Amino acid sequence: MERDKIISSISDLLSGYQWEIYISSIQTLKSISSNLAIESLTKSKETGVGVRIKKGEKIGFFYVSNPTEEKINKALQKAIQSLEISEDDPYIQFSTLTDNPVNLKIYDKYSAENLTDIEKSQIALEFEDKIRSKDSRITNIRNCSFIEKISEYTLINSNGVEISEKSTNYTIMAAAIATGKKDSQIAWGFKSSRFLADLDINKTSEEIVHNAVSLLGAKPISSQVIPALFPPYAFTQILEAFFPVFSGESLITEKTYLKDKLQEQIAPDFLTLIDSGLLNRKTGSRKYDDEGTSTQNTEIIKNGVFQTFLHSIYTANKASSSPTGNGFRSSFKDTPSVQPSNFYIENGNQPVKPEGKYFKVIEMMGLHTANPVTGDFSVGATGLLTQDGYEYPVSGITISGNFFELLRDIVQIGNDLKFYGRFGSPSVFVSRINIGGD
Repeated sequence: MERDKIISSISDLLSGYQWEIYISSIQTLKSISSNLAIESLTKSKETGVGVRIKKGEKIGFFYVSNPTEEKINKALQKAIQSLEISEDDPYIQFSTLTDNPVNLKIYDKYSAENLTDIEKSQIALEFEDKIRSKDSRITNIRNCSFIEKISEYTLINSNGVEISEKSTNYTIMAAAIATGKKDSQIAWGFKSSRFLADLDINKTSEEIVHNAVSLLGAKPISSQVIPALFPPYAFTQILEAFFPVFSGESLITEKTYLKDKLQEQIAPDFLTLIDSGLLNRKTGSRKYDDEGTSTQNTEIIKNGVFQTFLHSIYTANKASSSPTGNGFRSSFKDTPSVQPSNFYIENGNQPVKPEGKYFKVIEMMGLHTANPVTGDFSVGATGLLTQDGYEYPVSGITISGNFFELLRDIVQIGNDLKFYGRFGSPSVFVSRINIGGD
């Protein structure tokens, strides 16, 4: 069913209601390489519609996959029924007409429209070959994949908002197994970008191989409190796990330590944490969020001082604040929630230069168990113990601490900012971390 027919069909049925129509279309191409041959090549397309309707202070919602007029009519009746029995909620509103003059580069027209599927599928093969060529100790590679997503959405509502955006996203990912004389070690890595040309296959391969090979011979170490170096990927894992701390949803449910900390110093004065939807060629960049609010550059922490939470229209209304353009949907099947665009720590002025004995984190396992309310975490980890100029590979340990204390314990921030999906960080050196070992 064509977009204009979908909009016409729904809007004709919604006389007397406020309404919002969200139409999403995602085309996915995925290739997997194994043993230097393309193991599989798949292509799919999903189209769906999500509609919110409002009357007074009551709200209803429905969604339809692969919409037809019959499907829409049936789903709309269910939405009206759910609206009639819903509780009043004065904070739900639909966006009013906005204009964002920013010209963002988020659609790779050449790669999406000029390269063939076969040509793009070979990227997985090239990626596998690069990984294998970096070190003879790489004996196996798992899940070596290339993914292209071409996404287009339209948002239109009864307030006169009508916006559309088209974007591309390219991802490579793989796990490499290194085998030594007495053991094997595995390391995983990925890279995502809006533009195919920005996928640095060589550097991504080097990072994966270095992490796997450097862990050969790894052993546990004794429990201790020690300074720690978090390379960019490791600290983006921390930021992703604790993103809810800065969400307006956590604020309005009083599930964040920061609820009474606005304008307080919560980190060193050389740390600035930003969420920005306005970075060219970045995975999380968009002119508008999925409610029709213009995205922006939001300084969440500036020079160590906590400035603001991130908000959707709903959380902003309930918190007596302003939306920040962070009302995104996971798919057309969901209503908007507070999500990051490009969420990152700003670069420092120079490379990190740790001294003395410290632990370099390579990978953490189990960060999904971290508690974003209290900030506490305890996760499995691998890495390198650096002492007297030597590096000793380490595994079979846990690292634990508290996110808010970790922020305060940062003593250096590097100038090597890297993005992994929507999260980014430079290298970060902290004065102390708890290691649980032998």
